[in-house]
Amino acid sequence: MNMNKRILYSIIFSVLGLTTSCGSNNESDENVEPEKETLALVKYVSDNTEFANPERGFYTQLEGNMTTPVSESRLRELRNDKKSLVMLMYYMKEYRNADLGKNVITKLSADLDKVRNTGLKAIIRFAYTNEIDGEDAPLDRILKHLDELKPLFAKNKDVIACAQAGFIGAWGEWYYSTNRLNNTAAYNAVIKKWLEVLPTDRCVQVRTPKYKQDYLNVKAGLTPELAYAGTPAARIAHHNDAFMADENNMGTYADVKVDKAYIAEEGLYLPIGGETCLPSPSAAISTGAAAVTDLSMLHWSFLNDAYDKKVLNKWESEGYMTDIKNKLGYRVSLLRGEYSTKHQPGSDFVCKLSLLNLGYAAMYNPRDIYVVLRSESNNQEYWAKLKEDPRTWKPLRSAKLKLEIALPTDIPAGKYKAFLFLPDPEPTLAKRPEYAVRLANKDMWEEKTGYNDLNVSITVDANGNLPASKSSLHFVKK
Repeated sequence: MNMNKRILYSIIFSVLGLTTSCGSNNESDENVEPEKETLALVKYVSDNTEFANPERGFYTQLEGNMTTPVSESRLRELRNDKKSLVMLMYYMKEYRNADLGKNVITKLSADLDKVRNTGLKAIIRFAYTNEIDGEDAPLDRILKHLDELKPLFAKNKDVIACAQAGFIGAWGEWYYSTNRLNNTAAYNAVIKKWLEVLPTDRCVQVRTPKYKQDYLNVKAGLTPELAYAGTPAARIAHHNDAFMADENNMGTYADVKVDKAYIAEEGLYLPIGGETCLPSPSAAISTGAAAVTDLSMLHWSFLNDAYDKKVLNKWESEGYMTDIKNKLGYRVSLLRGEYSTKHQPGSDFVCKLSLLNLGYAAMYNPRDIYVVLRSESNNQEYWAKLKEDPRTWKPLRSAKLKLEIALPTDIPAGKYKAFLFLPDPEPTLAKRPEYAVRLANKDMWEEKTGYNDLNVSITVDANGNLPASKSSLHFVKK
């Protein structure tokens, strides 16, 4: 046994039952009750190291325009720095009164191709100025630009983690507007258009809770029944670009206690992210302890790695940065697994998994999950797609998977290794290991494939007395 893996195997139970005769002394072998299941226990060890996982963690913001291409080498540096996200902040001052046109769309598509090439995903925002007194665009122009961008979003949704509403005012933060767009009617028009042009399984973030509440005319936060439904309530998320600056985060919260409770509900289902900010003159720089409390309570998935450095450096000097790096978003660890030990073609592979999400948040975009069997003799694989939605693995909560999966009736006898695979559901990314979810366990990640090695090998016998599977889940030969 490989002690480095620190895996304990034990037989949970083994029962062999025989039928009793009810009236005949000539009981045939056909009346022998099929063997009952025997399970083996595997305990797993968590991994506390830093590693990249899709759609979470610290991101780097790259500012660009409508002509200069994004640097692919810079994107590759980010990936090598264990990042999975980049924020693409586009300024469009030359287009305040003009259509974007084909060349701009082609340029933006090329940028997103580079994001895909380097294994990243993008948070996208558009604005017309980065100056407080700079000009933005009229509302009809903003809406027209969003209509022009719709095909781009559809083509590249695979590498769009989420969008931020932007467009209005300096930095697209909706505080200032030379076109008098800092009002509810304009805000609602931009949100409505974003929901029209962005694919229905992607979210758009708004700058304060009030903007979503005003749009929906609903004060209550998202519930499990409404989450992931593709409705406006399930697609309008939140970004906070003054995180921990002062008590109300520079106007982010109208009522601090009430609004934080609202975001805490929303953050269980939606992407929450943004950046820190230097405090107002009357407030001290926040402590790392306070930051961790809010990041956890509000379920943050991502945070700007560069703004503000004085704030981030303080958190690091206080010893909190490793914890923040590891726990932004989801961080799922496998605790234990129980696996059937007797198999034959057409019988069940039984698998019981216990997981714990150690992160601040849950996954927020769709995610597939498979159990994979790989032959130890010829590497032939068999995949079973599960009905489980990994987005339901909420922070600091355990999850249990109880699976009975039918083996193919023609699967060859032999030994098979078992894996858990959580790929991106988009066809363009499904086979890319960079886009698969890595579980936070030692000796588990298979970098070449993106599989999580369950460290268990099962034997399929050519013959036996096991019952035929009645499961709706089936392994399919790949």
